[in-house]
Amino acid sequence: MSSYKEELSSHENDSLDDVEMQERESDSRGEQEDRLLPSEDSEDAGELEYKVEWHMRTGWAIAFSILAAGLTLIGLVLFTKFFIIGKRAAVEDLEVVETGGFRRPASDYILDPSWNLNAAPTVRKYKWTVMDIVANPDGVFRPMITINGKFPGPMIECNEGDTIIVDIDNQSVNATSIHFHGIYQNGTNHMDGTSGITQCPIAPRRKFQYRFTVTGQSGTYYYHGHQAIQISDGLYGPFVIHSRNEKKLQHIPYASDRVVMLQDYYHDISSRLLVSNLEPGNESPPIPNGALINGLNKRDCSQLTERLCDNRTATLPAFDLTANAHHRLRFINAGAFAWFQVSVDQHEFAITEADGTDVVPTYDSRLMIAPAQRYSMVINTNQTDTDLFWLRARMVTHCWAEPDLPGPGADEVKAVIHYSKSKKPQQDLLSQPASRAWSQGMEMQCRDMNTTSWEPASFEPAPSVADYSYYLRANLEIGDWRLQRGFFNTSTFRPNLRNPTLHRTVEGLASQNETFNVMRKFDGVNDKCYDKKNDFTIQHSGIEVVDLIIQNFDEGSHPMHLHGHKFWVLGQGHGMFPGYDTLGLQPEGKGTLGGQEHGLDRLIRRDVATPEGFGWLALRFVTDNPGVWAFHCHMAWHSEAGLLMQFVSRINELAIWQIPEENQRLCEADIEELEKGAAPKDDEWFGFGIGG
Repeated sequence: MSSYKEELSSHENDSLDDVEMQERESDSRGEQEDRLLPSEDSEDAGELEYKVEWHMRTGWAIAFSILAAGLTLIGLVLFTKFFIIGKRAAVEDLEVVETGGFRRPASDYILDPSWNLNAAPTVRKYKWTVMDIVANPDGVFRPMITINGKFPGPMIECNEGDTIIVDIDNQSVNATSIHFHGIYQNGTNHMDGTSGITQCPIAPRRKFQYRFTVTGQSGTYYYHGHQAIQISDGLYGPFVIHSRNEKKLQHIPYASDRVVMLQDYYHDISSRLLVSNLEPGNESPPIPNGALINGLNKRDCSQLTERLCDNRTATLPAFDLTANAHHRLRFINAGAFAWFQVSVDQHEFAITEADGTDVVPTYDSRLMIAPAQRYSMVINTNQTDTDLFWLRARMVTHCWAEPDLPGPGADEVKAVIHYSKSKKPQQDLLSQPASRAWSQGMEMQCRDMNTTSWEPASFEPAPSVADYSYYLRANLEIGDWRLQRGFFNTSTFRPNLRNPTLHRTVEGLASQNETFNVMRKFDGVNDKCYDKKNDFTIQHSGIEVVDLIIQNFDEGSHPMHLHGHKFWVLGQGHGMFPGYDTLGLQPEGKGTLGGQEHGLDRLIRRDVATPEGFGWLALRFVTDNPGVWAFHCHMAWHSEAGLLMQFVSRINELAIWQIPEENQRLCEADIEELEKGAAPKDDEWFGFGIGG
């Protein structure tokens, strides 16, 4: 095996044939043109071919090697179908996509430069077929779950006030659901897409329509599968909402606007990894094998001899940016586990958005982004010594139990930034960047960027008085049968895929169920209507101001996401929560201290924030959005282990709701169908080790 320096040297000498360029004509909308690819005909390759270095010269050896390659691919498909995807899965053929044919064009993630911010509200329709394929984004073949056979998923681009309709045809062997991350779903809680909480999963061979109107928000969001960890298998894509005040809220005008999705990437399907993650004795989530930017990277197959690998159509991502201009890059961490540290060689940048909240530009040279967080970066292409630069996204491996994995070079994915002098694609690039990386060392801790000095671009002060304050202990614990599970206080969540929380709540209130009636006006932890052991739920009957104090008792961080809301970050830090007075607040958040009357005016709102390892996080939000809303760690392995709880808001509104018939019909599928692709149940391991 070659050393990292040798591998790096080989990469430096590669031509930009390994790079896929992005550009978009200003006068065309949705048009896709040819990009700078490995060769002009590489994407048209109709058959899988394998480059093999022969060490035996006989005809028999050659024939045997060709046969072995074919049998390996067939074996991968069959093993995936019968042993990885699920023993209850129906026998269907996985589609093996021709080399390169599954890759989504780079231009699909460039926002329309002629977009009309002032257009009247409209209905935007999408037809998505969720389907299984075998593909090789970085060269390594693996089973994937895709939308319409392309990876990653298509971009939703809309204006605030538009109505989104997404027709799902689930042709995967597993059940699924789609969550639109960060979207408020005000009045459409049943469209939040959380299996076992707001809906039953969409069983295989069934269809479902998501329909909702985007109101009261703008910025950068995304969608992803919410049945187990399907996001890790490719089921995700960007969601961008334009505000009519976008040019005012973004203080730096920019010449181009695009999405940059980061993903920690596994070479095995998530359902297989999830079993090993939850089995007795395991205490660490699986480590990614590498990383992708917008679904792209190129691995050295000679270093991956245990894998079926063909990297001839794999490419490094690249962004073609007009010189001497500002450009907006909307970063999304669509990964399941890893934090990323992002930098652009020889460029400082302005951070102008966090989780859909526009902020006054703050300047930095590197960006820390947790799973599910989003940041907008504006860079100025004003360097003069070269026109090629590396954009570097490196996973912060120091936070892992095995920080040396996934190995030298595999922890970083790079993209090429090329200064162009025109809007036409550049075809004469002959070398990769020789730009200088920033000299700062690698971040050693997984914690949020210090946002205390950041200012929101619009004035949205937090309420000065909290009605309720809740203390939540968050950690992973090992319990019976050596099973490690995630806990909020004493509860570890288990979804009810046949009878979701929203259905149970609405039906209980509508039927005048005695227990629900007694608790109808109650505020606080509801352990009468919901099982506190596996269904920890805090409810509020009306609109209240709620504080959450989350104390992390783990050495690792937990990026926390609240569905249906944005929250104000009151504070965060290391050690035990030091008390409300350190935040300038009275005990239990009941007002500000003397001299701190304006201390809550300039806090930013977001939907993902992190208590660092052995640290704390203080949040404030308003329960003004009726429904059942998940609150969970967005490290997917942790949430699937149970680190999730729920808030039920505005009970009086839920009492007059009805679950739409389309949602109810999803629950009519056999339970075996609904559970396909879901996390295994704990009782599969009860008795583990007895009699062995």
